[in-house]
Amino acid sequence: MPAQLLSLPFVVSALVCLYFAWEVDEGYAIYMVPFVVLLAIIYVFSPQINWWWYTRNTPKLDPRLTILLQQRMPFYQQLTLEAKKQFRDRIFLYMHANEFTPQGTDSVPEDIKLVIAASAVQLTFGQEDFLLAPFEKIIIYPKPFPSPQYPRHFHASEIYEEDGVILFSAEQLMLGFMQPNQYYNIALHEYAKVFRVNYPEKDYPKLPEDIWEKLEQISHFSRKAVTEWINLEVLPPYPVSVSHFFIFPQAFQAHLPEVYERYVKVFGQDPLRAA
Repeated sequence: MPAQLLSLPFVVSALVCLYFAWEVDEGYAIYMVPFVVLLAIIYVFSPQINWWWYTRNTPKLDPRLTILLQQRMPFYQQLTLEAKKQFRDRIFLYMHANEFTPQGTDSVPEDIKLVIAASAVQLTFGQEDFLLAPFEKIIIYPKPFPSPQYPRHFHASEIYEEDGVILFSAEQLMLGFMQPNQYYNIALHEYAKVFRVNYPEKDYPKLPEDIWEKLEQISHFSRKAVTEWINLEVLPPYPVSVSHFFIFPQAFQAHLPEVYERYVKVFGQDPLRAA
């Protein structure tokens, strides 16, 4: 961590003063004070220091994660080389800025973090702010789970707006990313809701009355299938339409051309055209 490296010379200096105070004259102890104060300041502001450094010197994404993007994410594949670097940098920063909490396991695997971060970055790639604060807590369950909001439903995903929490089932999350033509993408689904919370002023389209019929024509996922996949009784069409906009852009443009153009303006990007 950059903050830890920054603090190293002050730690050494404080230890030198302590040594002289112990071995030579206890009066040297007073010289420790400024170093201890500086260390306290660095500790308090370490998140800001680290973020400042990483935004200007973003480390490379793990090569294994880059390969996963290249092999499994059509959106990433069609970007220019410059845009791909920006995409990877944003993924690293998103993973660094957010808290990933496992439930029922010891840790969250890096590939699951990647899938979540890549979905958030994909949806916000046309925006300056890609972190979507205050949704900074991401909880991962191995399989569908109940929650305080939905205690009677073992479901695949949800957001809890009051605490800025996003919850995912790893099983459905990974299937939707790895096999998007066979399984619905719950990551884009939830981030579509988060995006609207963060950008309520944008000109979102009014979806047509036959929206579910159109969405099934676009993806071949019926309303019933998507509802059962997430397993919540109320399933609004908006996040489903956004997920399809990014996953099936050609079919979406063909079946919902007006909604497609409005989403291009809302999200500041066109999935059919490389950035």
